[in-house]
Amino acid sequence: MRAPSRSSIWLCAALAVLTPFVAGALSWGYFDEAQRGGPLFYALYWPILALGALPERAREPLLANALPIVLMYFGGYLLVDQLVRAAFRALRRRH
Repeated sequence: MRAPSRSSIWLCAALAVLTPFVAGALSWGYFDEAQRGGPLFYALYWPILALGALPERAREPLLANALPIVLMYFGGYLLVDQLVRAAFRALRRRH
């Protein structure tokens, strides 16, 4: 797999920083337990849900700071970026 480009890293970093703000702005709609779910909910809250699955002793230090959540968003966006780039490369080679 090729190294990500500088613009990809900047884009993923910007999205990783902005996503918690978007999640916070949309959180008012998820007060009702019945409304939680769907692709948007899981796309915005997957790091918190993943950290919530950890044992309490491991979870508490990670949730005390926003940095682990932002780094998880960054890693997720970078992974998606690399997968999309690899898919486009594979499609170009086929044609």
